[in-house]
Amino acid sequence: MKYFLFLFLCFTGLSASAQWWRIGPLKHKRYPQIAPVKNYVFNKNYILGSSQVKPVPIKAVKLRSYYDLTQAENRFMKSAQHNMRFREYNIASYNFSDLAKVYMELNRLSEAKWFLLQSNRISRLQNDHRHTFLNLLSLASVKIDMGDVSLAREDLIEARGIANARGWRSESAEVDKKIQSIKDVRNSAPKAELKYADMPPAETKSK
Repeated sequence: MKYFLFLFLCFTGLSASAQWWRIGPLKHKRYPQIAPVKNYVFNKNYILGSSQVKPVPIKAVKLRSYYDLTQAENRFMKSAQHNMRFREYNIASYNFSDLAKVYMELNRLSEAKWFLLQSNRISRLQNDHRHTFLNLLSLASVKIDMGDVSLAREDLIEARGIANARGWRSESAEVDKKIQSIKDVRNSAPKAELKYADMPPAETKSK
């Protein structure tokens, strides 16, 4: 049988390939081969034009939600109560300053002022001049917002005296700028009714 098939193919001229049915009008059109792409060589003599667009610096914006601030308030308050209980007054002084910053962001200025006064009282007793200086600047800022510019000016003058006594020239210059900025500003009506918070109790250390 195989000899018969061989002779038949030889006489008819058909290919023994399985693709013999593609011969004729049904055969696919073949396209010329695509020429290979030559390697790209950068022309060193070509100079790119300078861009006229200047980059705009992006400033970090710190947004804190009311929930974050209340959480921070609770955390600082617990820490202040703990440190006052165990008579860690210096650390508690910084807790009061942190609480004041939270209240300033919440626009609860009377409470911020009260805690800054407590922090300032402790920092004076601890001879923490840097902390006292910073507290006076924060106090002045709060009092200005509350409309008490004259008392704010007194705090700034006291802060400048501390800076001069300690040889802090840059800090003294900054305070001078703040004093000049409110030189002709008079007292205005307070923004809200004063409301003071309770100070964390200074309990005796448990035995």
